[in-house]
Amino acid sequence: MPVIARATGWETGPLAFLVALMPWMTLACLGPLALAALVRSAPLAVASAAALALGVAWQAPLFTAADATGDPVLTVASVNLTYGGADARAVVDLVREGDVDVLVAQEVTPESVEALEAAGLTDLLPHAEVAAEPGVTGTGLWASTPLGDAESLAGFTTASSTDRYLSRAVRADIEVGDESVSVLAVHPAAPGPVEHSGWDASMTALTEHLSQQTGPIVVAGDFNSTRDHRAFRAIEALGYLDAADQAGSGLQFTFPQGRRPWPLAAIDHMLVRDAALVATSTWTAAVPGADHRALVVEYARR
Repeated sequence: MPVIARATGWETGPLAFLVALMPWMTLACLGPLALAALVRSAPLAVASAAALALGVAWQAPLFTAADATGDPVLTVASVNLTYGGADARAVVDLVREGDVDVLVAQEVTPESVEALEAAGLTDLLPHAEVAAEPGVTGTGLWASTPLGDAESLAGFTTASSTDRYLSRAVRADIEVGDESVSVLAVHPAAPGPVEHSGWDASMTALTEHLSQQTGPIVVAGDFNSTRDHRAFRAIEALGYLDAADQAGSGLQFTFPQGRRPWPLAAIDHMLVRDAALVATSTWTAAVPGADHRALVVEYARR
């Protein structure tokens, strides 16, 4: 059933969560395939092999790197601060040790901004555009170089949605060599256990917004979607390239962090379009107090 949901985009009810686990569902196909061999069931073998082949084909692009030249020219990190409760010093250490040029954060609260500043974030990334709010709807962007045309945006949704967890977005231009690149920090709504209208509305509106963008752009944040979800694939169809896909760095699981031995879903992403940039390296890092692993991406010249 998850394979059918992925193939058709039919993500009703709990299928949205099963689609998020598609890499694991692909591995699970080995079980019935082995069983088919034991009981000599041709129909089961064919169905299991077909599902396995589809799953492998969907994940394979993550293991092939795009061409790039030279050393990294831009390093971007994204972290979900989880109601603002993530360890601020750990975030700053990540920025320092990763030589991060741009940090985008979700679930930014006024208290978390104060904690980050006290931990020394503005010493490393002194330029910022922050829309801090209580709870989960705040978003922020910090950079090592001056920001151009910085602005906070209303969250992405449709007029029919009444989602009370609508997160802000933040956008600013940065200079990368001789190229001006727009950076957009986003946090679309998450799907509910059964009902997904807020998620659908948020992803639809985000896709529409991204379709209207012109010029070099990097989009980063907690997308609450994996590469296997229909809405995320619609964004990729607009020409946005996922960093893990470009870098050939494989599956970058980020959520949930701390609840299980390892995260199960890759819902945090960085995308680039129309920029002379290609992701050459991606990695994740645990941040105490956060329920997502941070995602860090290095970009080099294409």
